[in-house]
Amino acid sequence: MERSTEDSLLLVSSALTFTISLFCGYVESGIGRMVSLPLFGIEFHLISTPIWLLSGILCLISLQQLFYKIWTHGVWLIGVYWLTAFGTIILFIMFDQGYVWFIVSLILIFLAIFLMYWMILEIYGLRYNIIGQVPEADRSISLTDWLITVPSFFIFTFISYYYYSKMYLEEEGWFTFGYASEGYLLFQFAVFLSGMYILYVPQTLLGDYLEFSDLDINTSYNVDQNKVEQRLIDYSKNYDEGKIQATLVDLYRMADEDPEAWSTLGEFYVDWSVEEVKLFITKLEDLASEK
Repeated sequence: MERSTEDSLLLVSSALTFTISLFCGYVESGIGRMVSLPLFGIEFHLISTPIWLLSGILCLISLQQLFYKIWTHGVWLIGVYWLTAFGTIILFIMFDQGYVWFIVSLILIFLAIFLMYWMILEIYGLRYNIIGQVPEADRSISLTDWLITVPSFFIFTFISYYYYSKMYLEEEGWFTFGYASEGYLLFQFAVFLSGMYILYVPQTLLGDYLEFSDLDINTSYNVDQNKVEQRLIDYSKNYDEGKIQATLVDLYRMADEDPEAWSTLGEFYVDWSVEEVKLFITKLEDLASEK
């Protein structure tokens, strides 16, 4: 399957599972009978709760596969989302229960802001390293639009759970106008779309310069590209998917600097560096995805 087709399917899957999870959690009366677990002190709906949980997990998996190059840097968004959600709910529902809850809510919100700030530093650090250390990099890479979108993710989450709090308390609030539930849903979709954009931009602009395994910048890039290209020609002339997959398995071990792999396979890659092996992996993966 071509990568573009796979990306389209993952995009549809993430949007669909997010919508299902959102509405299963939104239905106030739930779906299915109520199940009680006194030992754990919890109650849940037999149908809607498992679907809500499973759909949420499938949505995260789809997003991870869709933005696989940047995922470890974008995973901060999950922390920003839940810290903001809990902080906002506690702030507006528990505010009259004492100063302790107010302080807790502020701590959670400030932690969310800190994670957001840390993510911005990470992505800009990657951009700086790429421009400074990768000769092939585009010097005009700009993240200005992306920088504006990151705070909007936090703001949309805050507003969404403000509406949720008013919906839970069944009372009017600022700018609810009797539409707290609709406002909650609307801003949840805004959170989802802004999160997608926050992951999409760095992957599009920076993803090709990141290593295949740990998504860390390839700082050396002192490789003999002609050597790698020449080896690639042998695979492209006589394309064999099985051979490529078998080769990739061996190369992954070599890229992880497995001594046994280098001892066994080193004779086929004489004078190759780890970085050259990783570059070869990237090119083989691209070749396989194009077929």
